[in-house]
Amino acid sequence: MNRSPGERADGWVIGGLCLLTTATGALDATSFLDLGRTFTANMTGNVLLLAFSLTGTSLGGGSSSRGFVVALAAFVVGALLGAALAGRRGRVARLPAALGAEVALLAAALGLTATGSVGVALRRDAVVALLALAMGVQNAMVRRMSVTEANTTVLTTSLGSLAADVVAVGGRPPRAGRRVATVLCIFGGAVAGALLQRQATTWPLLLAVVLVASAAVALGRAGWPAPVD
Repeated sequence: MNRSPGERADGWVIGGLCLLTTATGALDATSFLDLGRTFTANMTGNVLLLAFSLTGTSLGGGSSSRGFVVALAAFVVGALLGAALAGRRGRVARLPAALGAEVALLAAALGLTATGSVGVALRRDAVVALLALAMGVQNAMVRRMSVTEANTTVLTTSLGSLAADVVAVGGRPPRAGRRVATVLCIFGGAVAGALLQRQATTWPLLLAVVLVASAAVALGRAGWPAPVD
């Protein structure tokens, strides 16, 4: 059965968001396993890990309070940058500019890891900052799109709302597939990132660049949809 143009565009949007979510999983896997136990997208995790580190608890993996602070600060700056690039509500969205900035930040992190060992403290912090900046930009861009069922950087809201809606609506929640897809995509990305980082940190970053670039193609096919108001 032929799908309407609107249905085809919606499919491209969900496909693009799933690619972004998979990239998130890959980046958080390699940043946690290979970059000082930090997260570059899951800021809840960084807040908790920072709290643990301040108590003197050893987290291993070369972790430090400084790394968690770097990730948190960079993510916030990235979100501000992404919101500025994507444009204010009430105006035409500039999603390509935001996603282009994300690709550039990821490429810079990839280039930095390729120039030497990320075990060096300053280089590692710089890579973490670039990745967290990119994730902040992505978070702001997706918020500008207002696709609430497909958050690409956190799962708490998706899982909580899915479970609550099962009871609230007395059956299958609307657009449940999007929320389930978000969980599966970030899980798959984390598995891929964890496996690839065993070879080198550059491989998960390269995967993320490819995924985000592919997401740009998918969203472009969808017409870069975003509400004006």
